[in-house]
Amino acid sequence: MVSESIVAGVVATLATDLWARLLHAVAGRAPANWGLVGRWVACMPRGVFVHRPINTTPAVHREVAIGWIFHYAVGIIYAALYLVIMRLGFGSGPTLISAVAFALILLVAPWFVMQPALGLGFMASRAPKPAVARAVSISVHAWFGFGLYFGAWLAGA
Repeated sequence: MVSESIVAGVVATLATDLWARLLHAVAGRAPANWGLVGRWVACMPRGVFVHRPINTTPAVHREVAIGWIFHYAVGIIYAALYLVIMRLGFGSGPTLISAVAFALILLVAPWFVMQPALGLGFMASRAPKPAVARAVSISVHAWFGFGLYFGAWLAGA
């Protein structure tokens, strides 16, 4: 199940990154800044979990690499959780509907943990365009679900 989780998680996360690049190319919407997420993660061992906002916190050595590694690690962990739920909880394999539903449920993490911790408020309420930020989050997570299903299928899960 480890290799299936890695494949499914990487494919799902890659799907979100490709979707974000397409949004940037078509609509001019900048993709996520994983360097700022890396800064957030790098500050955690020092006991700093909340920033007001994160871009006012001094840069951290290798924050971009830390952010990208964290991004893909979370994708793999989410894929593992999804596969465990499907196998042990439902006794079935992945389905497209369950994968997309699972990915949308995962919006709890950015909306109620990460965005507030980065100084963006709950559900990006302090972002320059909160409704746009929410819509992008929903679309990115939906694409994570599509990628999760496809990745699980590729891995033979």
